[in-house]
Amino acid sequence: MNCFRLLNNNILRMIPRQVCNLEFKRFRKPSPCDVCLYTPEKRPCFDIRNVSIEQGTNKHGKLIRSFLYSHYWPREPSVVGLWMCHNCSYLDVLTDKYSLSGDRFMAYEYIPRTNERKVVGVCVANRVYPWAVDELEEWAHCTSARPERNRMYFIAHCLRSPNLFKKYDVPYLYDVEVLATSSEVAAQGVGSLLLRRVLQYAEEMRLPLVHVIAVSYYTAKMCEKCGMKLEWSMDYSEFIDDAGQRVFFPRRPHHKVSVFTMYFDPKKGAPVPCLPPF
Repeated sequence: MNCFRLLNNNILRMIPRQVCNLEFKRFRKPSPCDVCLYTPEKRPCFDIRNVSIEQGTNKHGKLIRSFLYSHYWPREPSVVGLWMCHNCSYLDVLTDKYSLSGDRFMAYEYIPRTNERKVVGVCVANRVYPWAVDELEEWAHCTSARPERNRMYFIAHCLRSPNLFKKYDVPYLYDVEVLATSSEVAAQGVGSLLLRRVLQYAEEMRLPLVHVIAVSYYTAKMCEKCGMKLEWSMDYSEFIDDAGQRVFFPRRPHHKVSVFTMYFDPKKGAPVPCLPPF
């Protein structure tokens, strides 16, 4: 019996002190870092201060293309609500357009634990001219696929109905066509950070009118949060085809599409940057 006691004492001496604290760690109150008390979408350890916004170039085309197919098209209400397949030629053309043209802004999250930078958001903005509405309707008339045709007519309807070209007397709209974040950082402020960066860029570049077609409920909330003005809205059930039948069947809570704008008066100009203290 004494031999067993001596053996146990020697074993306890050989065990490191950190292992002996396992009993205490097991009975203490768990923290969100030890046991995830939230759903995977609500990341408790996400820090918005580790997110940086950078402007993309053509060398980021493959990265943006992969992000759109992984995080944007599977959740975009105007695509999902039409039951549009993700390998159709129309989405391939749009993906090439967003990846290689326009002003592209990318949100990177720095992960200190692994010392890596991960793309968690993408925003693409282009200039839209009045003739683009007629061009979309002509393409839709020549398209054989019904979901692609309905989406072209839908975007043309959203551009024409508010009549923003005449209302603000502008030659073009600075349209934010893509505002997407990954599902891992949803509702964490990344989308609002991207939209604020686009508004700042538009003011610096003297772009008169920033235009957002908020097909998502969450995109509309971002626009309201950033101080944009609601110009026009329509329920998805009101958009019908030539036969008078309903076209869109989006998921909840995406019940309507809204158009938001931010107008910058060209006479005022951009704000003067801060001068150095000397």
